[in-house]
Amino acid sequence: MGHKQRWGLVAGVFLSGVLLPCPGHPAEAPAGSTAAAIDAYLRPFVETNNFSGVVYASRGDQDLFQQGYGLASYEHGVPNTLQTRFHIASVSKSFTAAAILLLEERGKLSTSDPVSKFVPDYPNGDKIRLEHLLTHGSGIPNVNDLPEYKRISRFPQTPAELVALFRDKPLEFEPGARFRYSNSNYNVLALVLERASGRGFGDLLKESIFDPLGLKATLHDGDATHVIPNNATGTEPDGLRGIKRVPYLDWSSKTGNGSLVTTAGDLCTFARALFEGRLLRPASLAKVMQPGPAFPYGWSERERFGRKLRGVGGRSPGFIASLEYFTDDGTCIAILTNSYSSVGQVIAPDISALVVGQPAVPPPVAYVRPRPGVLAAFTGRFQMPDDYFVPGATLTLLDRGDSLEATWSNGATTIIYPAGGDHFVDRTFWAMVKFTRDAGGEVTGFTYNLLQPFAARKLAP
Repeated sequence: MGHKQRWGLVAGVFLSGVLLPCPGHPAEAPAGSTAAAIDAYLRPFVETNNFSGVVYASRGDQDLFQQGYGLASYEHGVPNTLQTRFHIASVSKSFTAAAILLLEERGKLSTSDPVSKFVPDYPNGDKIRLEHLLTHGSGIPNVNDLPEYKRISRFPQTPAELVALFRDKPLEFEPGARFRYSNSNYNVLALVLERASGRGFGDLLKESIFDPLGLKATLHDGDATHVIPNNATGTEPDGLRGIKRVPYLDWSSKTGNGSLVTTAGDLCTFARALFEGRLLRPASLAKVMQPGPAFPYGWSERERFGRKLRGVGGRSPGFIASLEYFTDDGTCIAILTNSYSSVGQVIAPDISALVVGQPAVPPPVAYVRPRPGVLAAFTGRFQMPDDYFVPGATLTLLDRGDSLEATWSNGATTIIYPAGGDHFVDRTFWAMVKFTRDAGGEVTGFTYNLLQPFAARKLAP
């Protein structure tokens, strides 16, 4: 389908406390039933200022949907378009893994090599193999969880400096004994790539993947002084409708695990080349296709609507990315957003449903102004279940008149706004919240649906 630029937000958004005018959403939808259905699905998210980014879907060489929404730059009123570049966070790992396999094909390394072959003084480096790093089976603790990482990530880092942050930390388990997602694994792989090839991480990926595949908009953001044309500014929700900048991050601190910048179109070009066997040899591609937990080689194996797919998502300050490739028919769906809200990942299953002709209805997302005093029934202290991302986390809900304010046990504060009846939305993390009641009508807890449902219970006063 031909691309016609369109974007939409509410009357204005807040940025650093200033109300900015924003263009409205045109009444007409893109041509074609699939495109019109996707646009209609996205419209409630856009009109409530909860989606800003690009959605791109293709099957083979046929474009099914391609559309930009919201603003790439709120200061300058620049809209998101198909040419807008976004940071893709952990989707970068699939490129790092592909680069390792390409060097293996060239005889520079083997996935069975120990880390000590490339980093001779790495503790337990003789036990940890590259395969362990690629499949998150090394036992190396996650660099993001280190107390010093937040400060360090604001300054330029080389792969060697990143590895030095965690190299002397105790392993969480024996290599190969378990699987646990850790960004540190791909920091080490970036260092291995540099030492095995004699090239910088960004230069190696450009020469081995970006240029051969024609990914002209894709690059490694390893130098904060470089100007990146068409680059989106990362944001996060602020209050009921506002937008604010995220704290500064030097993206070199994510080298190997989340430092790449690209467009939605380039992402699908990469996925097609990878899974159609135009980037890697069959034996290498077989390693990518192996099943396993914790995103081996940067991908997870899924099934939806009876169709097999490979998917990967990413979330880093200011940006969310989702990439899904249906291996049965070559359908690719890329959703890139310049917001730290998880809405880009949450809507991915529904977008894929519409692409393959299945129905999808957006959840209640519009703000519903509550009657005075109504929100008091939902206040109190609650506890998340043990299978939540932070097991047993607690939060206190306060009535702020137009919304609930959630103060979490880690100190974070989020706004949970009413969407009608017992339905609410946690705008920061983009979780659908449905309160539960007992036979007498008293609130007993809520279901917190963030990629999957979590049942929280209300604690006694």
